[in-house]
Amino acid sequence: MRIKNTLQTSQLNNNKNKKQYNIAIIGAGASGLLASIFLAKQNHHVTIFEKNNKVGKKLLATGNGRCNVTNENISLNNFYSHSNITQIKPILENFNYKKCKEFFNTIGVEFVNNDVGRVYPMSQNSSSIVDSLEYEALQNGVIIHLNTNVENIEYNNHIYTLNGDKKFDKLIIATGSMAMPKLGGDMSGYNFAKQFHHHIIDPFASLVQLISDNKNLDMISGVKIDGVVENKQGDILFTNYGLSGSAILDISREISYKLQHEKSVRVTVDLLPTFSKNKLVDMLLHRAKTLENRDIYHWLDGIVNKKLSRYIIIASKIPDNIKSAKFLNRKDILKIVHTIKNLEFNIIDTTRFETRELCAGCVTLDDIILHTMESKLQKNLYFIGEVLDVDGDCGGYNLHFAWASGYTLAQNLR
Repeated sequence: MRIKNTLQTSQLNNNKNKKQYNIAIIGAGASGLLASIFLAKQNHHVTIFEKNNKVGKKLLATGNGRCNVTNENISLNNFYSHSNITQIKPILENFNYKKCKEFFNTIGVEFVNNDVGRVYPMSQNSSSIVDSLEYEALQNGVIIHLNTNVENIEYNNHIYTLNGDKKFDKLIIATGSMAMPKLGGDMSGYNFAKQFHHHIIDPFASLVQLISDNKNLDMISGVKIDGVVENKQGDILFTNYGLSGSAILDISREISYKLQHEKSVRVTVDLLPTFSKNKLVDMLLHRAKTLENRDIYHWLDGIVNKKLSRYIIIASKIPDNIKSAKFLNRKDILKIVHTIKNLEFNIIDTTRFETRELCAGCVTLDDIILHTMESKLQKNLYFIGEVLDVDGDCGGYNLHFAWASGYTLAQNLR
């Protein structure tokens, strides 16, 4: 017999005097699945409508197929919104890391944490998360309609009617965003919100790769470093179109937002953040003497990736007549050091929604009662997960908000 944990015990104690509702959830992603489980445990009649042929399709793709479920260091500092972000603090506290872990342990998922706090299923496979959520939902009586696209919502006499015939007391929008259209991302959630007069913050891509018009990018394509870009340290991957890697994803929200209003944005990369400018100057001056006959384009080999060596020399605008290191003067060295510490990229676009799981913007928090996730403008209409104007840093934060918002709704439904 399964031993009930504290989440289940408190849930059962709260169910005794609760009215039971017929509830529809549009979207079988992270927030929708988790909300359905807790609502069904309260003996509500829950039906999920999912347009894809399986549940959790985006979930399967997260974390490169491993599913970065959450982060052990959940903080407001990791989340962003066009509204006052401090409003979501109770949501994060209501379903904190400990409660998140406890819930997933209860449905059969064990966690492993990496050295920076990211949390994955022990199986290192996102299907463990999706399968466990689906199984738990079905075991608790949730009805899941796959390949079912909700095209029409009507509201009359306090009843929601979906697609002309299915009637519900309450409606939950958990459609996600327009990111990753190949996995089902679309604008349906925004359109439903607009139908009931909600304000939409224009969505823009977040946690996304950056496209540059710099010349010679093919020279450094495939090179990966641990660098600093706009004060964010982490992996930086140079590609034939621009920049990728964890540090790039961390700054991409701000860059993507600026590109809505500007034609281009410049970012600078410190290729050797562990070296001060003076230490690097001394090293290169010494290297110019000890390797004086080294070809100028290979002179930096051993300090940086050999593909970067030639790119740095070209970007430093070292005169073409300097063929070997012995002809470098102090002024040349200073230019090379400046390039290494401030390698500029002109960003003209992002890879947008096609390849990314996340976007910023969407339904404004100002229209939502965040204690219950209910709309301020429409009775018995709720919004959870990525359809809301909340996005987080890379590292499990966005999924955690999805879980937490779904849990908050279920715990406070009246």
